[in-house]
Amino acid sequence: MYKPIYLFIGLRYLWNSRLTSFKKIITVLSIIGISIGILSIIITLSLVNGFQNEFKKNILSFIPHLIITNKNYYINESDFPKDILKLQNIQKVSSFISSKVLIKNKKNIGIGEIVAFKENNYNFFRNYNIKNILYTLNSQENNIIIGKQLAKKLNINVNDLIKLIVFPNSKKNLLTKKFNEKIFKVTGFFSTNNEIDNYQILINTQIALNFLHYYNNYVTGWRIWLKDPFSFNINIFETKKNNLLFLDWQLKQGELFKAVQIERYITLLFFISILLVVGLNVVITLTVNMIEKKNIIAILQTQGLCRKKIMLIFITLGSSTTVIGNLLGTLISFVLILQKNFLNLLTNIFFNDISIPIEIFPFQIFLINIIFISISILSTLYPIWSITKSTPSKILSNE
Repeated sequence: MYKPIYLFIGLRYLWNSRLTSFKKIITVLSIIGISIGILSIIITLSLVNGFQNEFKKNILSFIPHLIITNKNYYINESDFPKDILKLQNIQKVSSFISSKVLIKNKKNIGIGEIVAFKENNYNFFRNYNIKNILYTLNSQENNIIIGKQLAKKLNINVNDLIKLIVFPNSKKNLLTKKFNEKIFKVTGFFSTNNEIDNYQILINTQIALNFLHYYNNYVTGWRIWLKDPFSFNINIFETKKNNLLFLDWQLKQGELFKAVQIERYITLLFFISILLVVGLNVVITLTVNMIEKKNIIAILQTQGLCRKKIMLIFITLGSSTTVIGNLLGTLISFVLILQKNFLNLLTNIFFNDISIPIEIFPFQIFLINIIFISISILSTLYPIWSITKSTPSKILSNE
């Protein structure tokens, strides 16, 4: 005798040589529907992960995720709030000197932002790809390195002399206070393929202190990079605490952040919709099977098969369909993801020259499969309970 009996009977109901062509088609379509659902979810999540990774890499790696300063943007380094270091999300912290400036050369005028470079702190500028010219930013010469797009916009070349003008921080002194201005030599360009190429200017820290009339122990504030900027909530701080201001990256990249948030909500809605479709698919398929086999259920009960084992038969039938669909959908999605050219080909039908960033998280795939299987098992409980609550005599009385 086959053991366990409920597993053997459940799999026999799923597929055997005596099934009619119509029932085989229904079973195959059910599996295909679940496969398409799981495939769509995995590919969509992989695309969302890829886009978020590109967002972090290309944008959030260059701008600080949190800035701590005061209303004057001029603060003593000893005022740094050390309790911020207790956050587990902190990746690196650095003081910085920065200011908006007016850029003037022979023919053009533009606006940029100077960022001070510390000679012993090359790691913060490794993504700028300017290691071979960083030595020019020394404390003895008024040299600067500017973004390639900014240089192109103002028609600036290497070794050109340009004038930088700093505006007063206070609006009250805008007309009365003399502007700081100085001539600088452009010793090179940086290109990060990021928006900072359009406005940022690198300058030596000591030169910046003299240019901005800062005392040696004063800075503009502190820049903080986080391990996961998406999980950071600025509301855990008071926006003004001890005369300090906490400014997060969402203020500067608000529109992009909203786009990422909308992307997340759409993915969640899509995931819930697929779950509902799969659940309804299992319920309908299983209900039809059970109505058809209600007489067999009654006969099994009269032969001594308990209600629990009868329920396990149909749980096996419903969950096996989902398991097969999940495995098939996961396998196909992996093949499609690994063959990026195929996905790019499909995308280029609607959009031209778009490279699709894809990133797979195995834990996400495992969790998706577990959720789908759990939903399918839960979907079987009501139709099973409703059909097995009837007594064999009541079912067979109509025969």
